[in-house]
Amino acid sequence: MDKALWIQFLKTCSILAIFPVVLFALAYRWEMVGFYRHIEHHEQAATAAGAVAAAHRLNNIAAIVLMLADQNELHAYLDTGDEALLPLIAHEYLALARTAKIYDQVRFIDANGMERVRVNHKDGIPVVVPNSKLQDKSRRYYFEEAMALDSGSIYVSPLDLNIEQWTIERPYKPMIRLATPVFDLQGRHRGLIVVNFLAQSILDAALDAMKQTHGQPMMLNADGYWLLSPEPCRSWGFMFAGQEDKRMGVIYPKVWQAMHQEQAGHIYTREGLFVFHGSNPLAAEYCALAEAANEIKSDLSYRWYFVSYVAQAHIDDMRTKILVIVVVLGTLVVMLLAAVYQETLISEDQRHRNRAKLERLARVDGLTGIANRLAFEERLEQEFEQAGGRRAGRRLALLYFDLDRFKAINDNLGHDVGDRVLKDVANVLSGNCRRGDTAGRFGGDEFVVLLSDVPDEKTAVAIAEKLRDQICALRWRGHAIGVSIGVAVFPDHAKRLAELRRLADEAMYASKAKGKNCVTVAT
Repeated sequence: MDKALWIQFLKTCSILAIFPVVLFALAYRWEMVGFYRHIEHHEQAATAAGAVAAAHRLNNIAAIVLMLADQNELHAYLDTGDEALLPLIAHEYLALARTAKIYDQVRFIDANGMERVRVNHKDGIPVVVPNSKLQDKSRRYYFEEAMALDSGSIYVSPLDLNIEQWTIERPYKPMIRLATPVFDLQGRHRGLIVVNFLAQSILDAALDAMKQTHGQPMMLNADGYWLLSPEPCRSWGFMFAGQEDKRMGVIYPKVWQAMHQEQAGHIYTREGLFVFHGSNPLAAEYCALAEAANEIKSDLSYRWYFVSYVAQAHIDDMRTKILVIVVVLGTLVVMLLAAVYQETLISEDQRHRNRAKLERLARVDGLTGIANRLAFEERLEQEFEQAGGRRAGRRLALLYFDLDRFKAINDNLGHDVGDRVLKDVANVLSGNCRRGDTAGRFGGDEFVVLLSDVPDEKTAVAIAEKLRDQICALRWRGHAIGVSIGVAVFPDHAKRLAELRRLADEAMYASKAKGKNCVTVAT
């Protein structure tokens, strides 16, 4: 190669090198977006699993407490006052404590606050406390609060550490107390069933459910104090004098604020990624037993938070690994392109492949990744022709969507959030499409879905309502949108494609005229 050709070769290679550099910069960005999306979804699933596991444990105990309140021997004692029945009651408590070694105490306390039956776990063995050692609990806070409850209600104490003789027991013994009032056949308050539950099993269940997390699992109470923490010195701050500041709201105020704004979500800080899931452990949807779900009346202010903390160092490490891979691959590609260019020109076959790729990209909406107007119209015409020809007898449903309140979000929260809204809506539509269905974006905040085979109008409307519900459930910084939907079915409403389009469009505008955020069927 002479000097002139060599210079030309170097110039061309220098220019060509720009393209793979840009390409791999985009690839790096794409990989990072994928990494963030993966870790957010993975940690969200882990924290939700922790919430379900802890609630399952607590609700099992709540069901047992309600069962003890209906004990036959107990009600016989309440009816007759025969103290010979008390040992029989104690025998039932002993059997329960032996079966599951998670009960520190099981008690029946009468309406005056006096313990009448009490079973303790002592050195791992359940024992009946003799009458001489039964105590008056009438002034304890849980007695007063639980006695004020209605039948079938459950009192749950804070999850804290056990205290013996005014001192926190060591090693720490996490404890939670559940109580329910006892009524006789005349509906009179006759006392309480109180169960002291060794809550370490709740913490262990949550920790085990979150063990697949990439981060550090945590569990907090409603005040933001750690019940589980990767740093043991932060746990149980509310139990110790001078440690009141060891809580999320003080150490990570932005994270705590975000946790109060959403049931579940994530937030990035300088320290790293926090993914959280709030849980009301006695809420009906978590109840372990369907019957218990109808009886337990929980206080929704009783709340736990399950958190996964992914340190910034871990995120930086993954970012570095991805960058190294992209740089190495980019360098190899540049070298390969230089060698290929030196030997031959780009083949005609390669040019055809590049052209086909560009044509495919021209048929996809650039923002949302679903079909654009051109691709959707071609698909619609193809399906319409088949429905009226060799696949006659099929029903097609055309659904037109127009987002409500989108402009307000776009104007007030910015175009980035507006773009996120459009992407999320597109994900809902495409994610619910069956094989053969097509979702598309016509531009702006207008979307369309083709249902290629529906049995009847009712099914099409049900699918439209389902999509509307899922879109309305989305949130962006606490804001929501509505969606006006028009539905037209071939051949029920129209036998020509142009007429079908017109009717679906008119039905959509009819939804807006009726107050928006509803589904209207063509007439």
